[in-house]
Order: sequence, then structure tokens, then C-alpha cells
Amino acid sequence: MTADTPARTTKGALHRGTAPAVVGRPLLDHLVHISPMTSTILYVPVAVAGVLLSLGRSGPPALAGWAFAGYLAWTLSEYWGHRLLLHFEPERGIGARVHYILHGVHHDYPQDARRSILSPVLSIPMIALTFWLSSGVLGLPPVFGAGYVAGYLAYDLLHCYLHRGRPKSRILRTLRTYHMRHHFLDDRRGFGISAPYWDRVFGTSVARTPQ
Repeated sequence: MTADTPARTTKGALHRGTAPAVVGRPLLDHLVHISPMTSTILYVPVAVAGVLLSLGRSGPPALAGWAFAGYLAWTLSEYWGHRLLLHFEPERGIGARVHYILHGVHHDYPQDARRSILSPVLSIPMIALTFWLSSGVLGLPPVFGAGYVAGYLAYDLLHCYLHRGRPKSRILRTLRTYHMRHHFLDDRRGFGISAPYWDRVFGTSVARTPQ
């Protein structure tokens, strides 16, 4: 690991509060790591536009089906992106630095809200590519992309809440407990956050262990 890459702490360590800027000046850091509100402002209009552009192209049941298909496509992106991209961890050099900026800092400062939101460095190209492939190449109605964006935004906000909130419902408490196992028990497993069922499908569930 290079001298300019912050050292990863031992598994289970928890830095409270806000992480220091990891990409130079604070202004640039706030462009690379955004707040939950900024993410909402960015992507709600995109999802709404996808729905509006699809009206009249098919009946409501078909459009709902395409939106659900887009949501399912997101859940697979969430799982595989988290597993293969965000947890690809080079030990040194520019790769180690990029990993720390995009995801490593979140594991070191899990309660920092901005580090719990997927960086727009990744989310903007990902969503643009989804619309280009689904509507531009395959000719699917834009509501497919809207479902994908809605799934992504729900994941973003849920992920942040699981780190900072105090869930009351059984479902949310279960999701929080499962995700904390990924952070503090085994970060090589448990990649599904809003859709943990993919861990069961692909054999990466984090097993419950005695306290």
C-alpha cells in the first residue's frame, strides 16, 4: 500500500464521525462523495422522466412489468457491483487508492452519510449506460430504466439508513443485522444490501455466529 493511501484498520474497527477529505480539497471531495439529499435530487427526476416518456407506449400492466424488470436488473447490479467492483482491493498503487476513495473509506467510516452513498463517479455512468443499453440498443420503454433508477435510489437511502438509523420494523432490523455482519464479521461475503437474497442464490451469505 502506498504512503498516500490511508491504512485500512482491522476488521470491526469503527471510526465515528465524518471522514476527512480523501480526494484533495473539500469541494472536490463533496463532488466525489455526495449526501443522501443530493442523490435524491439527482435521480428522482430521472426516474420520473423515464415513466413519463413511456406513457402511451404500452398498457399499464406492461409498463409496470418493465419497471419491475428494471428493478430486478438493479438488484443484480447491486450484488455484482458490490462483490466484483467495490471489493476488488489491490494492495498498492493507484488501484488501492481508487478502491479506498470509492469504497474503502466507507468501511473505515461507516457512519459517515456521504460515504454510504454510491459515488456519482460510478452511479452516473452506470445509470447512463443502463438507459443506453435498454432503450437505445434494445428498444425497451424508458420505464425499465426508471425501475432501475428507483431501485438504485432505494438502495442508496436504505444503505445510509441501515448505518445511521434505529430500525423499528423486523424487516429493517434484519437487513441492518445482516449488513453489519458484512462490515464487522466477513467483508468477503454478504454483498446484497437491499436484496440479500442474491447472497443465498450465489452462495455468499454471511453465516450467523455465536455472540
